[in-house]
Amino acid sequence: MNKIVVLFLILCMSVTFISCSNKSEDINIVIISKGYQQEFWKSVELGSKDAANELGVKVTFEGPERETEIASQVKMVLDAIDNKASVIILAALDADLLSPVVEKAKNSGIKILTFDSNVRDELSLSFAATDNVAASNIAGEEMAKAIGKKGKVAIVSHIAGSQSAIDREKGFKDAISKYPDIQIINTYYGDGDRKKSKAITADILKANPDIVGIYGTCEGAAVGVGDAVKDVNMMGRINIIGFDSSKDEINYINDGTINGTVVQNPYKMGYASVKNAVEVLKGNEIEKNIDTGATYIGKNNINSQEAEKLIYPLGKN
Repeated sequence: MNKIVVLFLILCMSVTFISCSNKSEDINIVIISKGYQQEFWKSVELGSKDAANELGVKVTFEGPERETEIASQVKMVLDAIDNKASVIILAALDADLLSPVVEKAKNSGIKILTFDSNVRDELSLSFAATDNVAASNIAGEEMAKAIGKKGKVAIVSHIAGSQSAIDREKGFKDAISKYPDIQIINTYYGDGDRKKSKAITADILKANPDIVGIYGTCEGAAVGVGDAVKDVNMMGRINIIGFDSSKDEINYINDGTINGTVVQNPYKMGYASVKNAVEVLKGNEIEKNIDTGATYIGKNNINSQEAEKLIYPLGKN
């Protein structure tokens, strides 16, 4: 989405902005994620709803159909303001473009919490997320190990400008920088979309016949990379380190297409965010930054009890 269009939308909608205040007897927690279709966001939703049920509060969960639809996410925040949300819990698609509308929400008296991807730090009371730099450092070390600490690798990332993408690239590059015989040829952006990431990977493989590894920074990217590598029967020759998990990603680890993936704890993001929202409304202090953790899962530990809890939060079926 063109950033000028998004800024214009914010300006146009701001004229109808209605200030509101939270009422303690009518708690309405609105959670706005980056998307809705991927298993990651469904796991966040499950955690948030479990916490809401335990605490007896109302939670609504929504997100754009695609993680490129910044204008849709802006509108969701504005709608939450008009609907007099008590708390907005947001995973921002673009920190710069979401910050102005989040500031409007804050100025209206709505409490702001964030997860996965933050807005301007001063706007959010609490941020629940993976430490993406530390987590992607794990990915970089696993890549170095897989390719024998030498060779050409590429990064297939998700959303250019997204803080999570920036951090996941940084952590990976920081780890790889310790190995002078490894060259990162470039970072490519597939918007977290499986088909786009597959097409990008096909082009990478054609242009770089000597490449030995590709890092996919999210579930859609990792599975798209796996699809492209499998299409040309290069499993084993191209080492793939992913991020997040899904049934397709786990299947690819089991059949050897993907070496492994760094798995977050999205359930905990949703659960902790709702618990913090309730504490904030009670007037209690909460932790500013919550690291929800990350674990590397490969063929050697994929059947462990710890791994199964992380990769099947929605159940195996």
